[in-house]
Amino acid sequence: MPALARKLPATTSRCTPPRAAPVRRLRGPEHQRGLVLIVALIMLGVISLLAISSVRNAASTETVAGNVRTTELATQAAEIALRHCEASVLETLSAASGAPAAYPTTFNSGNILSPASAARWQNMANWDSTTSAAYVLPLTMVNQPGMATTTYKRPPECMVEPLPVMPAGAGAVLSTSTSFVITARGFGPEVLAASTSRSRPVGSEVWMQSQIDVQ
Repeated sequence: MPALARKLPATTSRCTPPRAAPVRRLRGPEHQRGLVLIVALIMLGVISLLAISSVRNAASTETVAGNVRTTELATQAAEIALRHCEASVLETLSAASGAPAAYPTTFNSGNILSPASAARWQNMANWDSTTSAAYVLPLTMVNQPGMATTTYKRPPECMVEPLPVMPAGAGAVLSTSTSFVITARGFGPEVLAASTSRSRPVGSEVWMQSQIDVQ
């Protein structure tokens, strides 16, 4: 008698599938372009500010250097005028005493002003007017020969006055004729040549003064 196969009840097993790992999304180049643009704009702004600051500093330095140059040139012109007029006064007085000429100059005794109770150099009308009492140096004395462009347009000037002596109780102005006050002024290269009316110059201007005693 064949054995009866025992029929076991079918069982169903429930298997839970494994959980999939989360997918990490990597940022590709398309996600980084926005950040690079912002950084580039910030760097561009910083570089622009530095460039503007450098240009301003360079312009300020150039302006200061230009002002120093014009002042130095005006000082040199005034120094030339002062030394020339000092030597010219000595030469003029020596020529009046019969001594041979030793210093070439166009200055003469007519350029020495007569004694006055007030210094004429303090009155600007004696400088800047058609009746100017100043002695004007030749322009060739300040402009170097052989240069393509001239440095100065207006030559320096000087004024020579006897040193006045006021005796006590006297109203007359006397002069020793041996002491002189020499006032010189020089102009920068930006000052234009004197007009026909000798109007007030515009630009850098340097004044110098000295006193000489003739023995």
